[in-house]
Amino acid sequence: MKFGGLEDLMECGTEKYITVNGMDIRYAVRGSGYPLLLLHGFCEFLETWDFNLRPLGEHYRVYAMDLPGHGLSDKPYLDYSISFFTEFVVSFMQTLGIEHAAVTGHSFGGAISISLATRFPEKVDSLILESSFGLGRDISLLHKLCSVPVLAESSVKGAGMSTALEQRVSLEFYRPDFAAREIVGRSYSFMKMPEARRVMLNIMHNWVEADGLRLEAVMVDRLPLIQAPTMLIHCEQDNIHPLGLSRNAERLIPNARLKVFSNCGHCPHIEKAAQFNKTVIEFLKGNQH
Repeated sequence: MKFGGLEDLMECGTEKYITVNGMDIRYAVRGSGYPLLLLHGFCEFLETWDFNLRPLGEHYRVYAMDLPGHGLSDKPYLDYSISFFTEFVVSFMQTLGIEHAAVTGHSFGGAISISLATRFPEKVDSLILESSFGLGRDISLLHKLCSVPVLAESSVKGAGMSTALEQRVSLEFYRPDFAAREIVGRSYSFMKMPEARRVMLNIMHNWVEADGLRLEAVMVDRLPLIQAPTMLIHCEQDNIHPLGLSRNAERLIPNARLKVFSNCGHCPHIEKAAQFNKTVIEFLKGNQH
């Protein structure tokens, strides 16, 4: 995996743009066959799946994207609620002619995936929730600080950038390596764009209050409504969303199983990529449509 310019990261698929609901959306697609959508986390981008697109693409037609407001996709003045992102994914699928698919969501993308699976169950055949956001109202201190506009603004400016970068790396990864630092650094590079900061603050306003998640972003009551077979993937050392949240979700989702990784933080698709890819492939093969 190389980390130079953005173009160097796109070694695992062909970068494309597509217009969805009037927005230019950057995405990558790899492989052929049954469709698998990958939804990234908050303030992330499609290159965070760079360890996964190629191996998963050997079995499926895999799509990754910069969600609206993220990466190099458009960042219009909109209400970036969970309903907005859910409806965007449906429109993305319709634009590409994807009638239904397996859906994988990491963290923030996990909450979107749960919303999609319960509001549009006909679109989701299988569901993979990786370190999912929204499984409880409590959130990490990092997210609480980001919900305060003055602090969120300062975290992506000047000297605060270096401190915030180190804090995020140590929170999200069990053993931060060069790849982890480059991915988090790329995220902060995007966040330095004024329009990206505006989107970040908009999302935090719509999803987070000072004492926890807003009700729309809390997915616990929706978990029993999930019809699709579900794989939860979580790590013992996740400092963002505790493992107990996925253990509880496994009990609430009718057809769910939980895979726990050790010696890994909040991003197993990066830190334990080979194990993550194997888990996803075996789960999907067992639930092939």
